[in-house]
Amino acid sequence: MLNEHQIERLIAAYLGGNTTGEEQLELEEWVSESPEHLRYYREFANLWQVTHPAFDPEGIDVAKAGARIRKKIAQTPPAHRIWICWQRFAAIALVPLLLLSVYFSRPSGAGREPDAGEEAEYQELKSPYGTFSRIGLPDGSSVWLNGGGRLKYPLKFRPGERRVFLEGEGYFEVRADLKNPFVVHAGQMTLTATGTSFNVEAFAADSLTAVTMAGGMANAAFGKAAPVTLNGGDRLVYNSLTSRGTLAKTEPYKWYAWKDGQMIFRNDPLQYVFKRLEQTFNVEIALRDRALAGELYRASFGDESLDEILRLLEMSAPLRFVQVKRTRTADNRYEKQRIEVYRRKPADGH
Repeated sequence: MLNEHQIERLIAAYLGGNTTGEEQLELEEWVSESPEHLRYYREFANLWQVTHPAFDPEGIDVAKAGARIRKKIAQTPPAHRIWICWQRFAAIALVPLLLLSVYFSRPSGAGREPDAGEEAEYQELKSPYGTFSRIGLPDGSSVWLNGGGRLKYPLKFRPGERRVFLEGEGYFEVRADLKNPFVVHAGQMTLTATGTSFNVEAFAADSLTAVTMAGGMANAAFGKAAPVTLNGGDRLVYNSLTSRGTLAKTEPYKWYAWKDGQMIFRNDPLQYVFKRLEQTFNVEIALRDRALAGELYRASFGDESLDEILRLLEMSAPLRFVQVKRTRTADNRYEKQRIEVYRRKPADGH
């Protein structure tokens, strides 16, 4: 039976990519033995990710790493340990972990709205990958910002408009105000509403921009094209490569369930599943069997980490994942984590 020190070394080695197949199996069996083991592994893994930036797996001192993380765990009150979670759907989502930078222009004056001809004072918030954060805007509206997303908005809205700028994914609950329309700029899209709720997907690296209406009504315009009126249950997807959009009815909650700590797939192609995982966890997933791209998948994930989701995918689909060793770039940084996906053959096991 493994003692605590052996478990720490084994988890540290696993997170650093230094375990053999036998050691990985041993760790998986230990984690599956009880909820306490799973909870301990998650705490260790979460703290590892907080305290370890991109690193060279060959340079890891697992003994020192284990001691450092064990010390951090010991310093954290047990009742609050669950809040130390940097994975996609953990309880930390209730606490906005935002990287804040304030862009100052000409002062607009404290305690008053900026005049129409006066430059506004902006702030930009970023939600770290693997988390999501709730933001309260000056007008009482709320925005949930998904991992990797950025939201820029003025500290005081101008009279006659409420204008914000989004990159990434955000869910908006807009406070009703007919006199002051709420305007979202996201990529090539400009979305105008007066009081409604909707989800926007506008990732800089993606040619697709989408808006899903949870309720109410809004107008979406792309470039100089005439705006399209959207109602509750509508989903509009615009392709910047073809300059064409597709409007369809949908079940809205599926598209913004992430704000409640869920990731829902309902007969979605695996290519889309992997795309969402890439966006959420900031990794690159490469399909080595293109025939897998169109195969449909149905599942719901809650507080699972990326490793746990991949393991569940392997258990429920004929897939095999290989994590490629990260290498340094010319500027001494590490490349994004790359995961290759293969079709699992019967001989592969699992």
